[in-house]
Amino acid sequence: MVIVGVVGSPRKNGRTNSLIDAVLEGAKSRGAEVKKVYLVDYELRQYKGLDGSAEAFTYCPEELSKLCDGAEAFAIGAPIYWGDINGMTKDFMDTVKIPITNGKPALGVTIAGGSGRGQVSGVQSLYTFFFHKQMRAIDPTPVSRFNMQDALDELKISGGRLVDLSKKKETFPGNTVNERLPVVQAYYTSLKYLNYDPLDECIMLDQQLIKVSEGKKEEEAKVELDKALELISKGNRSAAAEYAVKVYLMLYFTS
Repeated sequence: MVIVGVVGSPRKNGRTNSLIDAVLEGAKSRGAEVKKVYLVDYELRQYKGLDGSAEAFTYCPEELSKLCDGAEAFAIGAPIYWGDINGMTKDFMDTVKIPITNGKPALGVTIAGGSGRGQVSGVQSLYTFFFHKQMRAIDPTPVSRFNMQDALDELKISGGRLVDLSKKKETFPGNTVNERLPVVQAYYTSLKYLNYDPLDECIMLDQQLIKVSEGKKEEEAKVELDKALELISKGNRSAAAEYAVKVYLMLYFTS
């Protein structure tokens, strides 16, 4: 059994690499063979939308496509640039030759290492790819530098889960892509973070910052965050957004 970890960052020793290492460590602890791929080592070409997927597949090195297609499960890690995954990871997803599969386990993790913003919208991009490939993706993991250690611990567990799912080979019911689509849609609708909007992401980031902050600023931030949460409970998300951003600005520049 081979579990492949794809590092989408051009920096081989950065946070994205550490997060994928955690996934693979968890998979290896459950007896799986693991392989790590650095996209920067391959000549990925940008697909420009000509002649359909058959043409797109020729833009990804055959060796890379075979490795990912042949894996029992795989994980993708990507850094966040301007609120979404970086271009190299997107080029990989656009061109890697993995057919629309049925239930192959997968996991995606993003890291917004600067401001923390975009970690959720980025992970949504990864899971959109998994959705269209009809993979059985688990544990969406948006990460900032403020929750890095917690994420590393959680990803070791997720890596073990990939191995367990690979052994079960749990496919979605249906003989064709369209027959499976309702079940696949329902499955992805249930995954955490995939229905988050920018306000939800900001609230999550506020909570991460509060956890690593201390002193008077932390207490003030908690008061403002409670105001945001109360407004959300009343359906006034626009007003809540102002308080949520206030908390972020209050703590980010002192972290």
